[in-house]
Amino acid sequence: MCAKPCLGVDVGGTFTDLAFYGENGELHCIKVASTPAQPGLSTLQGVDELKRRSGCSDEAWASMSHTHSNTVAVNCLIERSGARLGLLVTAGFRDILEIARLTVPQPARYDSRRPLPLVPRRRVAEVRERIDADGQPVEALDADSAVSAARRLQAQGCEILVACFLHSYKNPAHERAARTAIQSALPGLAVELSSDVWPQAREFERATLALVNAHIRPAVERQVTLLVNGMAERGVRTPARGSRSNGGMELLATMAERPVTSLLSGPAAGVAGAAAAAADTGWPTADLMTLDVGGTSADIGVVRRGRPVLSAQERVADFPILVPTVAVSAIGAGGGSIIDADATGALKIGPKSTGADPGPACYGLGDGNVAAMTDAFLIAGFLNPQRPLGGRLKLVSELGRRALEAVGRKVGLSAEQVADGAIQVATAMLAAESTSVLARRDVDLSRFRMLAYGGAGPLVAALVAEAAYMDCVLIPPVPGTLSALGAAQADLEGDFVQPVYRDLANLDAPALAEAFNAIRSQSAAWLEREATGLAVQHAIIEYTAEMRYEGQGYDVTVPIEEDWLANGVAEAIRGAFHDAHERAFGHRHDDAGVWLQELRAHLTGHLPKPAPAVAATAENATPPSTRIIRLRGNPVEARVFEREGIAANSRIEGPAIIEQMDSTTLVPDGWELRLARNGALIITRKPTQ
Repeated sequence: MCAKPCLGVDVGGTFTDLAFYGENGELHCIKVASTPAQPGLSTLQGVDELKRRSGCSDEAWASMSHTHSNTVAVNCLIERSGARLGLLVTAGFRDILEIARLTVPQPARYDSRRPLPLVPRRRVAEVRERIDADGQPVEALDADSAVSAARRLQAQGCEILVACFLHSYKNPAHERAARTAIQSALPGLAVELSSDVWPQAREFERATLALVNAHIRPAVERQVTLLVNGMAERGVRTPARGSRSNGGMELLATMAERPVTSLLSGPAAGVAGAAAAAADTGWPTADLMTLDVGGTSADIGVVRRGRPVLSAQERVADFPILVPTVAVSAIGAGGGSIIDADATGALKIGPKSTGADPGPACYGLGDGNVAAMTDAFLIAGFLNPQRPLGGRLKLVSELGRRALEAVGRKVGLSAEQVADGAIQVATAMLAAESTSVLARRDVDLSRFRMLAYGGAGPLVAALVAEAAYMDCVLIPPVPGTLSALGAAQADLEGDFVQPVYRDLANLDAPALAEAFNAIRSQSAAWLEREATGLAVQHAIIEYTAEMRYEGQGYDVTVPIEEDWLANGVAEAIRGAFHDAHERAFGHRHDDAGVWLQELRAHLTGHLPKPAPAVAATAENATPPSTRIIRLRGNPVEARVFEREGIAANSRIEGPAIIEQMDSTTLVPDGWELRLARNGALIITRKPTQ
């Protein structure tokens, strides 16, 4: 049980979700309309409503822990609406962003182009200095050239400068000296260092990460200031924390220093919440594909053996992100994704969205008359026009029908046919992306189970599972607010990197121990800071090494025992690499040279969790109503159940609809639903005769 109340918040494109555990462990979940023009305002509005509803005492309220996830950082990057930047590089490397990796997104297409860099070439300036690959100075820093370059960039309107010098991951002395000289000559001009953000080799990726970090900083800082001050004004004394892209949390003050760690804050909280929901259902070591369908997009993630899969090779808004993040793939197939027809008469879904305002046509907001997936769900009968969306927003069928008819006139289809086609296209898109995501993780989709959440995830989950040849879907008790729950239940999680870049044959025990002590000290200092005011039950540090054979062009991640590092047991590390390489690629070369590129540490500070809920099921099932829905293009009669009216041990055969405040679940024909002990819905495909 939580020792004190805790709150989790997830700000989405349409709704802001809040999940609150009160003094007695009772869970309260609400949705409020998001305020895209004023990010963070909807959070404070929801907090005010929760305080009124929950009846929490002032003393308990003041000690409440609170974790916030949002899309402010990633939206800022996608829109490129952040700070105007300048880049300082080693002389001779001005084209680092232009050259990038010399790859194009779609090599088979003659019109494929590399994404535009975040900083144009005219705002990249060279500084005379040079450090070699061993971290030794070859040419001393010319401080005057650094200051001169900074003056030119400031004159071009640059608000923040980023310094990324060659091999600064091994020795950051020149980057630091350049910053000191610039800030002495140009007080007030912010200078950020790539070696501070993430000290790893690969100049292009490191420069890009540092630029992303600087670009989104002002937007994140504004959000942090609003939340910190707003919560303090509401009598909450505990420091605000934010969801990290790795699924954990940290102080918002820390996040503001390195905001790139929060890029995938919302999606990561959802995948972490999905893993926790599976554990509460009795699947603590499950292999899962997670499907979060919200208002703007659909996010697909992976859970292996009960833990979200992390990756240090993700791309966000066309940019490589080196810091470990929960591996999530997003496509434009959310409830607000626009339905249209192309020149050939084919229906298209997304990637553009109507957003929260005006939203799909059926919202009836402003002059919104653009057809979106929510309109299709409504006209297909999946959604009940008499039941307000999220408990707040009444849907207007006639407006949704008109918007679909407008699309239908382009292709000679009725509103119902457009709705059918849109649902089929969206289902195919999600199934194809699901297959692709898991293929990249070297797993067989048919052996995984799906966990679906978000406002529309449970609505399409079984259809997507059917198309992807999956047989089991789990819908958590409160699917529409699962990302907020994931934030509320998050542990402290931090990631750290220590550059080594040495041949193991030349890496003696003292050098190995020195690298180990450095990364262990980083981890300990971070935990001491982040644990302020929290009852950390225990902390675990997991060590890995990025390693490769001599001359190899890619790294293999190898789990490393702490004792091997502390005692400098290089042979054990070498053997672990050979084994890992063989598992990944089917071969090994025991006599080849082996390089240890970087040491990495993932720290988890485990916190008390709310007790898993036991579903408050009805003693006697409430009789269902019925309505006609369109399933696979045909009208069928479906039974409609209130979720809280389903009795324990019930089994419901499709076609059926399960309605609740935050989401709607579809059980197609050929599928069967049963209720788990914690209130989760388990939908399984019936065996064919």
